[in-house]
Amino acid sequence: MLQPVLRVKMSSDVHERLAELHIPYPPGPKRLRRMKQVRRAGVLFIHIPKNAGTSLTRALYDMDVGHETIRYFNRRMPQLAGLPSFAILRDPVQRFLSAYRYARAGGSALRSVSRGFRSTYMNFGGVDEALDHIARALLPYEVDHIFRPQAWYVTDRHGQQAVNHLFMLDDMMGIEAFVRRYTPNPVGHINGGTKADDITTLRLDQIARLRQIYHMDYALIASCMAGSATPLPSRA
Repeated sequence: MLQPVLRVKMSSDVHERLAELHIPYPPGPKRLRRMKQVRRAGVLFIHIPKNAGTSLTRALYDMDVGHETIRYFNRRMPQLAGLPSFAILRDPVQRFLSAYRYARAGGSALRSVSRGFRSTYMNFGGVDEALDHIARALLPYEVDHIFRPQAWYVTDRHGQQAVNHLFMLDDMMGIEAFVRRYTPNPVGHINGGTKADDITTLRLDQIARLRQIYHMDYALIASCMAGSATPLPSRA
């Protein structure tokens, strides 16, 4: 009921948008359970979609979690935002290809693309049409989670890194070593979904468009690989 009022197409965005607007809204039973599990684990994992984080959330919390941003936790659950936090980043081209394949298929055997975007995504006429859709979005809420910039999930309102630890997806040893500090549970196949991501070859002009659309992601990844938290460029 709140989705049209808040101008979001996904029910999962309602809490994020309300937090962004500083409108009080009580968490439901599932969110309260997530809060309890995160507090129990002692670490906050920011799950960026299409970055192979499902196995991590299950190992850490014994359940799937949503794709809330670090800003959501800062505004709504500061007791969790005060915990050590981490996220996994991925090469933007590989992430886009994974998201594009998922979008065209309408989802996977386990999940479906959200109803607000499913028809549009399944009818994409090609990569350029998908890139047009992303580029037209004035707000992240105008695209599904799978196409939102990675930086959107892990930065504060000024666009600065607000998550303590960032790992690249291909740093499996580093990720596993970090996660083992907080759980004895096996992590599983962190990059299990990457093998079929090369479903198509992007043209040079398409890669250039991706670099422009996700310029903050490229800056964030460069900062991560350099081991620093340098200021990110503006969204303009």
